[in-house]
Amino acid sequence: ENGKVPNIVYGYDKIKGELFSLKINEKEADIVRYIYDLYLRQDYGANKISKILNSKGLKTKRGCRWNQNGICRILTNPIYTGKVINGKEEVKDFLTGTREKKPEDDWIITYNQNLRIISDEDFYSATALMKKRNEDFNMNRTRQSNRFPFSTLIKCMDCGYSFRRVHRTFKH
Repeated sequence: ENGKVPNIVYGYDKIKGELFSLKINEKEADIVRYIYDLYLRQDYGANKISKILNSKGLKTKRGCRWNQNGICRILTNPIYTGKVINGKEEVKDFLTGTREKKPEDDWIITYNQNLRIISDEDFYSATALMKKRNEDFNMNRTRQSNRFPFSTLIKCMDCGYSFRRVHRTFKH
């Protein structure tokens, strides 16, 4: 009910001396806006956006390389519109840490316009586009990439998804 916020959120810094307060980090906020611009206006996907950010030498809040999941979390986190949501889950068994999702009507939602980085319109456009792309992918069960000669040709017998090439470089 007090609008408590998470400890580490890209685009924000903790206010020293206050437990649950954030302030906008303008440098990171510009990158959040850039991510939304790439996704909505330049039609890049989350994976491509992570590659663009990594090629520019930009790092996450914890100093790591960007990945697809991190971009998707930014595109779907309502805190960037100033909307802080608490109470989505409750701990059912504190010994095991098992949690149970609560109905949306029971969530505690507070609005803090000081935390707004993007417009509601951009946020809802991004989540709708992500949902549409996900539905399109799940309906076709094929990858859209034809960058490599055997893309979309090998399919999983169980789920029908196309296999994809993954290249990783490990440092020793």
